[in-house]
Amino acid sequence: MALLQANKDLISTGMKEFRVLLDQQVIGNKSVSEEDMATVVDDWVSFYINYYRPRMSGDPQEQDRALQELRRELNTLAHPFLEKYRAFLKSL
Repeated sequence: MALLQANKDLISTGMKEFRVLLDQQVIGNKSVSEEDMATVVDDWVSFYINYYRPRMSGDPQEQDRALQELRRELNTLAHPFLEKYRAFLKSL
C-alpha cells in the first residue's frame, strides 16, 4: 500500500532538513570515537522520528509505515556521513 501524499511530503521535508544538519557538521581536530559518532547520529535520527511522529497522517498503521520509511531514508543519508567520519579518524 502506498504512503499518503501528506506523509510522503513530510518524509521529503525531513530528509532535506536532515541533509542540512549533516552538511553543517564540521569534522575538525577534536574528534569523538567512531562508536560515539554513530550514537550521536542515531540520536539525531530518533529526534527527527519523534519530531515527525505527531505530524504523520492516516491510521496508526499508515503512520508507522511512514515513520519506518523516514527512518530508512535518514539512515541512508547518514551512512555517507559516517563513512566520511570513519575516513577522517583513520587519517589522524
